[in-house]
Amino acid sequence: MAAFGVSVGVFGLLLVMLSTGFDRRESKSEAILFFVLFWILMPAILSLPFRYLGPSPSFLAAYFESVSAFTTTGASRLNPDELSPVLLFWRSLVQWIGGVSVATFAVVILAAVNQTGTGVHKSMLYTVQDGKLFNRLSGIGGLVAGVYMLLALIGFILMTLGGAPAFDALCLSLSGVSTGGLTPRAGPLQLYIPPFAATVLGILCILGAMNVAVIWDYLRLRKLAHALRMVFNVEHRALLVILAILVLIGLMFSGLASLGDLILDSAFFVSSAGFQYQVISLDLIPPVILITFALTGGSALSTAGGVKLIRILLLFKHLGTELSRLSHPSRVIPVTFRSRIIPDSAFLSIWMYFFAYTLAFGVGIAAFGVVGLPLDDAIASSAASLSNVGPLLGLTLPESGLTYAQFTNGQMSVGLVLMLLGRIEVLAALALILPNFWRQ
Repeated sequence: MAAFGVSVGVFGLLLVMLSTGFDRRESKSEAILFFVLFWILMPAILSLPFRYLGPSPSFLAAYFESVSAFTTTGASRLNPDELSPVLLFWRSLVQWIGGVSVATFAVVILAAVNQTGTGVHKSMLYTVQDGKLFNRLSGIGGLVAGVYMLLALIGFILMTLGGAPAFDALCLSLSGVSTGGLTPRAGPLQLYIPPFAATVLGILCILGAMNVAVIWDYLRLRKLAHALRMVFNVEHRALLVILAILVLIGLMFSGLASLGDLILDSAFFVSSAGFQYQVISLDLIPPVILITFALTGGSALSTAGGVKLIRILLLFKHLGTELSRLSHPSRVIPVTFRSRIIPDSAFLSIWMYFFAYTLAFGVGIAAFGVVGLPLDDAIASSAASLSNVGPLLGLTLPESGLTYAQFTNGQMSVGLVLMLLGRIEVLAALALILPNFWRQ
């Protein structure tokens, strides 16, 4: 139990340090550096139980498990049936902590360093002035943690009342709201939780993939208008549309008999959790479609991975405006989104991010190829790691039968780097290699 004590102690010490605040004003470069180092070093601290209480044969394997859980990817090499209840709960808790960290940093750090952009990470939660970022990490982190803890608690109670075993419901509620995808047992969910509990878990995953600021507004004000906003928010509508499209595509391959299972599995997948309720469901859909939806991701201020829906929506909006300008070259056609005019210069950061994300995906494929994976497996592994949707690898049904348990040290190294890049938002990592960054 010493490993748990050390991990919890160091993590608690960091929280205390953050809550005490900083006396001087930090620059945006310092905020980005802290952001990147946090995502690299924190999994190392939380990996100690995986190394000393689990079957992980090396620190690299334990670090891979910790990164997989902390980035809410769910790309585990371990068989949950061979793990102790303590370790199963630990990795569920690590997923929840990672989900809270994802949303908190999106609200605080990423919103601050993109103040002149299109507002991808803007939030009513973010009210701090530039130079006071660290002072608000603990405060906003507490709000986000409160929201996700409340959702997890409600999910746990409903799943337990619905017939799910209490321990399974506890682990799944923590994993579901963080869209982590790790389960307390091997095999599909239908083997150990009833349909009602699985439905609650699906709703919990969708809420995890929604904008946490919108959820907070509803919980704070408890008004019908804010409840409707949770549904009619542009990102949330896009998420539900993608869910419906995935269900329709699945029906083309599996038929109406599997409609219920398809809805559940589609909800799990579009949220980037990737749970499987039924063995044969999304597996029938062509891998290229699953990879595309996985890379798209969920809402910007959420625990979901991927490029994020708001970026995709903005890019399509910009593309549509450019096409209109081509057909009417003499007209002044501004880009409008959410009833506001967005200058063309503001789209530069989104196009840069899209390019960097695509580049990272391609480099990941090449890197997996270098360390011994065939092309099909390299594509699926790169997409699963970068989009933080670990179960995607199994859903693509690789002909080689590849699983994360078969990853070599080189393949684990490539995978964990891509998982971290998916959470660091790529551009923040690329900024570290620029000389101007260090001059600041």
